[in-house]
Amino acid sequence: MTLRNSIVERFKIGEIPVLACFDADRGFPKPLVIISHGFRGSKENLRERAAALAKLGYYAVAIDNCGHGERPGPGFLSQVSRDGALDMVEVRRLIKETADDIPAIVDYFAGDKLINGQRVGLVGVSMGGFVTFRALTFEKRIKVAAPIIASPFWDDLPAEVPVLSTSEARDALTTYARRYSPAHYPDRFFPRPLLIQIGEVDQHYNGAKVKRFYHELQGRYRSAVEKVQLIVHEGVGHTFTEPMWVNAVNWLQKYLQPKAST
Repeated sequence: MTLRNSIVERFKIGEIPVLACFDADRGFPKPLVIISHGFRGSKENLRERAAALAKLGYYAVAIDNCGHGERPGPGFLSQVSRDGALDMVEVRRLIKETADDIPAIVDYFAGDKLINGQRVGLVGVSMGGFVTFRALTFEKRIKVAAPIIASPFWDDLPAEVPVLSTSEARDALTTYARRYSPAHYPDRFFPRPLLIQIGEVDQHYNGAKVKRFYHELQGRYRSAVEKVQLIVHEGVGHTFTEPMWVNAVNWLQKYLQPKAST
């Protein structure tokens, strides 16, 4: 099908449902941009975003995160809900498993003549932002990243939703976070351009910790400090805003800009 002059294809990479969007009138091979959605969303929520990236010359791939959309198996809430509250260990597990899928997606397109496998970007919103931070710790082929309203710390409890907060649940989360939190691996981000965006009053994570992590990264990016940025959106909570998207696209344009084929 077509969407605003872009070609849209839906298929699966293994068990990962994806929505791919590209403009056949633009040059090849194209930079690959993977987009990961938020909690309870799906790749369909990102269709317009993928189309916008396609018009700029990217090959944009929106994915269904684990437990979401057309993924086989139980849905998100059935896996993470316990008596009306979120089990944050299970939430983090779905984030980790989605991040673990990113190499398979890059592998799939690596030999495609339409794709430049040396120019891969990753943009994630909310859950997808957590996925982005995690994937950066082990997938070196990601060259540019823009996590939005997310954190590299996995031990925070969101304040706006009911969560399991027993001592057992907290201890389990601490143990899981100690092993998998991207914040424990600040040495794995440099030298890739990284744009972090958070809401000033977002209570889904501890914004002060995100700021501290950013300042730690600045030390590691000392030779290219312009490649790591933090934007704090004043008065914004856990909301994906249009300025956040514009900033992410500008970041891609700066560091992953499509080049005309020769």
